[in-house]
Amino acid sequence: CKPASWRPSRGAGFELDEIQALAGTDRMTIPAPLLEKLEALDDTLPRVLTPEEAKESSEELVGNGMMDEIEFRYQLNMDGCGTDKLAEGLRAFIAETEKLEEVITNKVRSA
Repeated sequence: CKPASWRPSRGAGFELDEIQALAGTDRMTIPAPLLEKLEALDDTLPRVLTPEEAKESSEELVGNGMMDEIEFRYQLNMDGCGTDKLAEGLRAFIAETEKLEEVITNKVRSA
């Protein structure tokens, strides 16, 4: 189980489609406004991704299903898009964390 933070990849208007296609991902962080949109939908949200389906997949396993840290870092560094998106996600997460810390600090100080 790896946590994931959802980030839009196709632009505005496709957010819910992408999140619905990832239903079943463990511990995925979804922005609150999109959670509210999902909650407002009348449809049920079926689980799309399951461990059983992953095991039955014909997709080739990276590193034969086992990868040490050295291989992981090499593969990540060889994937320019993955490296850029990881850095972008980390910067966004840090920026949001700093905003949250500021809000909490201001609330504590004004109490």
